[in-house]
This record gives sequence, C-alpha cells and structure tokens, in this order.
Amino acid sequence: MKKIAFGVAAAIALTLTTTAFAQDSQAPGYMIANYTIKDQAGYNKYMEEAGPLAPKFGGKIIVFNLNATAVEGEPKKVMAIAEFPSVADAQRFYNSPQYTAARKFRVASTEGSVIITEGFVPPKQ
Repeated sequence: MKKIAFGVAAAIALTLTTTAFAQDSQAPGYMIANYTIKDQAGYNKYMEEAGPLAPKFGGKIIVFNLNATAVEGEPKKVMAIAEFPSVADAQRFYNSPQYTAARKFRVASTEGSVIITEGFVPPKQ
C-alpha cells in the first residue's frame, strides 16, 4: 500500500514541478503535516481526492515522505509540506470545499497534526 501512496505522491510531485508561481517579497505560506497512517484504505481515498488540489491554489508539494527519520523527539512517520504563495493562499486551500471534502478521509485515517505557517523571508540588506 505504501507503494501506491508513494506512486501517487511521485506523480503529484512530477506534475507540480512543472507548475511554478511567481514569488515576490511576500513570505510564502506552508502547510506542514506530520501524521501516522492508521487506515491505509481511507488514506488512499484521501490521496486520490486531495492529490491534485494544491496546484489549483498556487501550491506545490515540496516534501512528501511516508517514512521520515526522526533525529530528535517523537514525530509521526509521514511528513508532508506544501508551499503556497502566501499564508492566505494556504488557508484558502485548507478551507476550500474541495479540500474540506478530501480532508475528512485523512482525519479519519491518520493521527497527527497539520499546521499552516508563514515562511521565512530574509531581511533586505
């Protein structure tokens, strides 16, 4: 089952690498998810529904690892990071009707956390 999820993620990543968005001095927004899969079938449904959505909101998947290695603390196994042009775009994606419908499958099939945060913009010198 991990191969299926990884294959879907790889296809999404390949598609997303061809989709770029212009960045200006505005900080990018990130949606960072860290979770453990409890129900593979439910998670597969989430991946099918949520996979193609990020680019529609200017986002791209920059990290997706089903077996991330912890070097400190006790994080969950899956690490996923999506980058958006801004925090507002990340929030718009997260709260969209399309992602809300897909999100129910992830919530039901995983245990962990999701955060939205602003990225770092170095000060101008």
